[in-house]
Amino acid sequence: MIRTLFALCILAFTSCSALPVHSAEDNTDHYEQRLFKTLADIQNQNHERALTDSREFLRRYPTSKLGQLLYADLLMAKAGVVSSIGSGITSDPKLDDLTFEIKQRLSNQQALAYSGYLPENIIQLADNQPYAILVDQSLSRLYVYRNDKGMPVLETDFFISIGLKGSGKNKRGDQKTPNGVYHVTRYIDDQELPDLYGRGAFPVNYPNVWDVRRKRTGGGIWIHGTPSHTYNRAPWSSNGCVVLSNPDFLQIDQYINPDSHTPVIIAESINWLSRQQWQESQKTMLQQLTRWINDWESNQHELYMQHYSTTGFEGYGRNFKQWEGHKRWVNRDRKNVKVEFHNLAIYQYPGEQNLVMMQYDQDYQSNNLNVSSLKELFWKKQKGQWKIVYEGIREFNKPEDQLVEN
Repeated sequence: MIRTLFALCILAFTSCSALPVHSAEDNTDHYEQRLFKTLADIQNQNHERALTDSREFLRRYPTSKLGQLLYADLLMAKAGVVSSIGSGITSDPKLDDLTFEIKQRLSNQQALAYSGYLPENIIQLADNQPYAILVDQSLSRLYVYRNDKGMPVLETDFFISIGLKGSGKNKRGDQKTPNGVYHVTRYIDDQELPDLYGRGAFPVNYPNVWDVRRKRTGGGIWIHGTPSHTYNRAPWSSNGCVVLSNPDFLQIDQYINPDSHTPVIIAESINWLSRQQWQESQKTMLQQLTRWINDWESNQHELYMQHYSTTGFEGYGRNFKQWEGHKRWVNRDRKNVKVEFHNLAIYQYPGEQNLVMMQYDQDYQSNNLNVSSLKELFWKKQKGQWKIVYEGIREFNKPEDQLVEN
């Protein structure tokens, strides 16, 4: 009986039941579905069919290191000279990457994303955001969510690689992938890039305004493809970018639009909510925004300022004391204030406790000023109350697009 490490991995993640294949995408030619089919054959001790499946797998994906190793082990196991994955070849640290990859791919099959749960990080999508990208670094997974009247609905998902040193980027050159809410700034065709970046790239705006506030440095964080010599990279192998296989990159292209600044939410891990919990979260933050606007329109300065953090506020280059004095001065002659918002997006900010980011289009009218702007707010829960800790104009900036992630 062959008991490869793959079989042991499968048993660990499926409790000895048949290997599940959950996917928002119904595509029988999908790389991962074919890989799981081979692994299921091994689990069921159907080794001849597993060998046939792995041979067909390699025919379709000849640059897959995982497929090459699996096929080689099946051949050698048939000859009786191997009992575990990779034991028939010279010891190589890269084997650890391959076993970690299969663990990550299998872990995703248990994700609550497939059980009707909603990601905590997407509280509401804006009307002009047809799709959003959500990255779970702990699972090596990228989820595509479709906008259904503000609610995120899972469209499809992909295996990804992240930074060599994991998540939580803080400084230039730390080889980590950032946690935060970003947007795609542009598309770079593969003809403009070295082979390292595969079939193209979508740079994102790291560092954003919150990263700058946290004194995080670096740049060149992209979503991009894989070198031509391999099907995909190991789970932790980039210098900070989010990397997909080239076929997956070409497929994700349909969901990303630099002109509409597709949001990219990158989290160390995702907390999943029931529909009721998600609706309560959305309701809470909509109430906070509405109350703040109502008190703004009332032109009652003290009520309006109660929404701001006295210790942690920063906005338009001012701290709380400066902001309070500025608003008292500019509002002294204001009457008939009317504030409207649309295209509202709300995110539970990754990597931060009780921090919510809002982005929207704002129309302001009063007796002596009419202005429209792209607004950005950060709310922080302090002593049980939500307070504004940042207010500013949303800028679709394009940070440095250097070819080396750092």
